[in-house]
Amino acid sequence: MEPLHLRTAASAYFAWRHYHPHETEDPSAVWGAAWRAGGRAALQDSARLVDLAPLLRELLCLLEDGRVEEVLRRTDRRPRPIFDDEEVAF
Repeated sequence: MEPLHLRTAASAYFAWRHYHPHETEDPSAVWGAAWRAGGRAALQDSARLVDLAPLLRELLCLLEDGRVEEVLRRTDRRPRPIFDDEEVAF
């Protein structure tokens, strides 16, 4: 019986090793378990990336609109730099 959620391939291997102590003596069984654990870990990581896609798309839309830059300029409390091509009003 495997744990429901495995964080990494390494933790998956040690969980497998715990539940299959006799199979750890067979190198091909160990290799197969490591291969499967790595595949599951990669799929879980990919699933997390897929969850980010809508958020990244929304951020891109905000950046393209210019709304993010406008809010940052409005809320920036640092003194504004004066460039050579600008006139200074006293």
